[in-house]
Amino acid sequence: MMKLAGARWGGDVRGRGRSAFTPTLAVTAFLLAGLIAVAVIGFAMVVVLRHQTDREAITEAKALTQVEANDVVAPYLVDAALRPGPARAALDREVHAHVLNADVVRVKVWSSDGTILYSDEPTLIGQRYPLGADEQAALTGRAAAEISNLTAPENVAERHFGKLLEVYLGVRTPSGRQLLFETYHRYQSITDSSNRLLVRSLPALLGGLLLLYLIQAPLAYLLARRLRQAQDQREQAFVEALATADRERRRVASDLHDGVVQGIAAISYRLAATAHEAERDGAIGAAGAMREMGVHLRHWVRELRTYVLVIAPPRLHARGLAAALHDLAETLRARGIDVTVVVDEDLVVEADAEQLVFRVAQEATRNVVKHADASHVTYRLTVDDEWLSLTVADDGHGLPAQRSDPTDRGSGGAGLRLLTDIAEQSGARLRIVAGDTGGVVVELLIPTRTAVPA
Repeated sequence: MMKLAGARWGGDVRGRGRSAFTPTLAVTAFLLAGLIAVAVIGFAMVVVLRHQTDREAITEAKALTQVEANDVVAPYLVDAALRPGPARAALDREVHAHVLNADVVRVKVWSSDGTILYSDEPTLIGQRYPLGADEQAALTGRAAAEISNLTAPENVAERHFGKLLEVYLGVRTPSGRQLLFETYHRYQSITDSSNRLLVRSLPALLGGLLLLYLIQAPLAYLLARRLRQAQDQREQAFVEALATADRERRRVASDLHDGVVQGIAAISYRLAATAHEAERDGAIGAAGAMREMGVHLRHWVRELRTYVLVIAPPRLHARGLAAALHDLAETLRARGIDVTVVVDEDLVVEADAEQLVFRVAQEATRNVVKHADASHVTYRLTVDDEWLSLTVADDGHGLPAQRSDPTDRGSGGAGLRLLTDIAEQSGARLRIVAGDTGGVVVELLIPTRTAVPA
């Protein structure tokens, strides 16, 4: 597995297997999400500001009406001006000269009983309409405003102006008579005033929001890059740990083969020779005991050689996967397990993919020996246009009963869990599932484009 750190397929571990996470892609996703957030917040700010500026514009209209009523019209609004005569003519001249304009299109003065006592439109004077709740409240001197209901009878003369805003204010004549002063403002003037307030306020708010958004971009890139570096370091440490373990396993296998195995084999041969000498000297019982010990020793020699073969297969690179899988099969046959191996003997696999396939088969074989109590195991290695597939299936006890999810990646022991991580990082898939008729199925799928030479 050492080649996974830097070989061609190992490069794919960092390239294709983790292409979903790169600083550029992460920052792009962050900025896109941030842009959407800025757009949503900006839209909400515009809506709120529009509502606020509309209120401010209506407040300005109320303030203007108060100025017109108290400072402009009040000196002319005397009791005599409420009847035909010179005083009314003076009031009318003042209203036309200083109140009516492009924005204020109508003025009315009402009595408390709803009679129009004065208007710039003479045909309205003398008409009587009941005052609404807002108008009654405005008689106390507090300004009120509302959108004109142009379908109401008292507003028939204003329909041709379009949408209007009515502003009411309670006033008194010098004699103390309570009246209602009303002005009609074109609503477009309210909208224009609101737009001016919005134009003054919005750039600063949106500019600050956009500046905050832009400041986050380099910070996000820096954090993503550091996270990527930390992930690279973890992966490198993981691969180096696997390589170290692989070297250690080979060292242990070499020591076992050259030391313990050879020593026990030599002892078994020596026992056989000694038994023959004892039998020749007439020590039949001792000779039989030594032969029996020699048989046991030769059995354990075979067991040790099997372990050596599992730990470090000598023919993986020299003769390929087919030979290595047959070697694994022999370790199971030595234990009385029936084995079927289905593999294309001429199949050529890239070295890094070859190592992963064998490691998975090796770990699956260990689990069969340790846990399965199986009578039959099948190794199947196939390839098609999409996948190189390894399947190791047994008919043993199956997955532990305590696991409710048979696809749990933790099934099968620590070795397969580590290999699951490697498979995922390299774009391969490793599954450990329950077999249809019992037992366990270990399945490895590697993309053909990375596993088989073109």
